[in-house]
Amino acid sequence: MIRVLIVDDDKLARKGLISIMPWSNHDMIVVGEAANGAKALEFMEQHEVDLMFVDLSMPVMSGMELLQITRQRFPDLRSVILSFHEEFENVQTAYRMGVLDYISKVRLESEDDEQVLSRIQQQMTGETPQRSAKLPVISPPSSAPERNDGSQEEEEWSRLEQEWRSHYWLYNESFFQRLCKQTVEAKVSYRRLEGLFMRVLSQIESLISINAELRSDANDVRSAVEWLRDYRKRVYAQVAASSDFTNTTTSILKAVLFIREQASNTLHAEDVADHVHMSRSYFSQCFKKLTGSTFNDYLRQERIRAAERLLCETNQSISWVAHAVGYSDSKYFSQLFYEQTRLLPSEFRAQFIGGKIDYN
Repeated sequence: MIRVLIVDDDKLARKGLISIMPWSNHDMIVVGEAANGAKALEFMEQHEVDLMFVDLSMPVMSGMELLQITRQRFPDLRSVILSFHEEFENVQTAYRMGVLDYISKVRLESEDDEQVLSRIQQQMTGETPQRSAKLPVISPPSSAPERNDGSQEEEEWSRLEQEWRSHYWLYNESFFQRLCKQTVEAKVSYRRLEGLFMRVLSQIESLISINAELRSDANDVRSAVEWLRDYRKRVYAQVAASSDFTNTTTSILKAVLFIREQASNTLHAEDVADHVHMSRSYFSQCFKKLTGSTFNDYLRQERIRAAERLLCETNQSISWVAHAVGYSDSKYFSQLFYEQTRLLPSEFRAQFIGGKIDYN
């Protein structure tokens, strides 16, 4: 049984959370409550607590201070933060400190309580918990060829979550544009997406020695995705201005920017490795691991993407476009273009003009 402590200076908020959440359905029991961080520490000195739900803004000792202290004093304690949406920067900081999840007080009444606790229980135990009757049950395709909409939505969410967590979107433009489009079109909860973005960004910032903080005013899935687009641009700008070549993640991002600038020229892996002060073999190894593509595949993707842009934005001939993106043989270019897009360059341009292609 997971022992839970609720820490919030608002008594009504504490009582409401204790009463509305289906704790027992997820092997949880509330063993206590506290009005501030100091009271919470007193309680934990005398009682066993596994999971703490803590408000960030409290008198005497704030939630952030409490998290810092418990991180040292009770290293096995896991935490979920309670906050208002406008405390975005504090939520990001809390994620960097290892909290499991957060619950927005603004949207507490509209949350699916079962999903919230199910997600937290899974992170606590490392296992997929048994779902209650309120939640969709995901069955293997072979045993359930006609799945209900809930199962399909959960599977779609799992796929999107995995792709956002892969970090390939940080390096690969085509991957990023496709993932943004699929996320906006999917039936994804804004609450879940916002929490995922915060966790993913905290992971990225732990790998890159830069601070690309950007205040969020997003309030739906589309605006959250647009916010992430802006965040990514800011990361790129700071990486481009950085002179640090000791951080592998930063160096590969620098390599990506260099490839985009030089893609239309003759370019070899040795050139890019030299640009980021890495040996060719180590560069190739790190590049494949972080971007998900080999150097040659990545260069080809960038050239085809540049060609797509020129086909959409100019009336120049196919031969001119081929030369502009680094291919002297227009027939070979058309072959590569078809392999990647399943359209000939002329067909791609015709479909764009006809409005059938949404080019980002």
